[in-house]
Amino acid sequence: MPDCDYCDASFTDEGAYLDHLASEHADDLGRIDRRRVEQRGSLESDGGGSPIVLYGLALSFGLIVIGAVGYVVVAGLGDEGYVHEHGQLTVEVDGEVIDFEQPQYYQEELGGTFHFHPGDGNTWHMHPDRVDLESAMADVEMPITESSITIHGETFDDDDPETAVEITINGAEADLGDELHDGDHVRVTVETEGGDGLPEAASGGD
Repeated sequence: MPDCDYCDASFTDEGAYLDHLASEHADDLGRIDRRRVEQRGSLESDGGGSPIVLYGLALSFGLIVIGAVGYVVVAGLGDEGYVHEHGQLTVEVDGEVIDFEQPQYYQEELGGTFHFHPGDGNTWHMHPDRVDLESAMADVEMPITESSITIHGETFDDDDPETAVEITINGAEADLGDELHDGDHVRVTVETEGGDGLPEAASGGD
């Protein structure tokens, strides 16, 4: 009558003992006992399958599930940095406002994270990354400083005694490093002594 080396159980025959080892002590088996259990499993033909084999299959399935969950989690984390937001941009010189509903301002023409799309007027789009005010205006090729804006090669600078430049976000004075968020209204207002208005190129002229 075989006695179990791993607990106090006793068995009437070797087969019952090996089945017990496989079902109760699979993780604790020494090399010789494991081989005996595996050999018994390989000789069985009743369709039940070796407990060791079943344990291995279950472990493999568990690892697959863990891997799939891990992939979903990592993919989700990768999406955290993606943004697609919108707002308004008003650039006004001596009462004339740039109409961004022109191909020269569309993403297809300029590219960039901050851009415009056909049919959206002066609604800006920002994707896939968040940008600050300075980067946004650079994307539409109207670079700004703390006191100036350059529109189609013509610079309007508040330091010029005949020019006043105001740059705001939602009505508050803006800094170049201010990040833009959904719904923000960026406004650049320029007033000049001569009152000449926008450069001709801003309206699609040459």
